[in-house]
Amino acid sequence: MTDQAVEYLLFTRIKRGDDLTHVGSLKAVNDDLAKIYAEHIYDEEDWVEMKVVRKDAIITVRNPEPLFEKEGVK
Repeated sequence: MTDQAVEYLLFTRIKRGDDLTHVGSLKAVNDDLAKIYAEHIYDEEDWVEMKVVRKDAIITVRNPEPLFEKEGVK
């Protein structure tokens, strides 16, 4: 186990049949704390479903071209 916080993405749905929607992000040192943080930080709705996923577990299919080039980066 690491003490380094990682970013998690939160997905929810309000009622059955709704699309699962990304509603925010949070940082936590492990999955258990990420679930607790999600429940307490994003408690403004009576979600029927909440999912957290580590951001580094997302598989990128396509990225947009950057709007501006960073200086020194090609």
